[in-house]
Amino acid sequence: MPFLEGYAAGLALIVLIGPVLFVLLRATLERGRGPGFAVALGIFVSDIVAVLLCTFGVARYLQSPGVGRWLALGGGALLLGFGVRYLAAPGVEAAQDVKLDPRSWLGFFARGFGVNFINPFVFMVWIGIIGAATLRHGYDLDLAWFLTGTLLGILTLDCLKVVFAHRIRPLLAPRVLKIVFRVSGVLLVGFGLRLVFVGVVG
Repeated sequence: MPFLEGYAAGLALIVLIGPVLFVLLRATLERGRGPGFAVALGIFVSDIVAVLLCTFGVARYLQSPGVGRWLALGGGALLLGFGVRYLAAPGVEAAQDVKLDPRSWLGFFARGFGVNFINPFVFMVWIGIIGAATLRHGYDLDLAWFLTGTLLGILTLDCLKVVFAHRIRPLLAPRVLKIVFRVSGVLLVGFGLRLVFVGVVG
């Protein structure tokens, strides 16, 4: 079922480590779960906007033969590149660079939305996911169900990060964070190869 496949894909994106993760954790640890959920909701809404922009922005191309294949190949190459980067130079300093200014839940929502939306990597990943999903499900209702499942899978992950933030806190230690980045790097390389395989085989 496309929705369940998409949901599983969203959960698999736990391997992506970026600024939004640290904003989410810091907001929860320093201000409580309310602000943490507000950040998670901001990330979720920005992902919805990104998916809509990517889907409709390349809509006429997605319906052309071979385009989904190239998008999948591009997305796979991107994940491979980030996986190698995580392995070679873990971004341990990212956790220390997070600054929290908001004083209201709306401010935390805006913070989550902004940090996620201005990251070009988010759009590149979504384009790759949409390309691979189009190859499997076509450009119709099944694709919509897949992307809905993916978005909800990501939201589930972010909410779980808020709930278990205090248990995740030790991961922010530089030594542990370096290991986490490298494990994520290996998984990203694996997912990248999977996308490339989908692009090649169709």
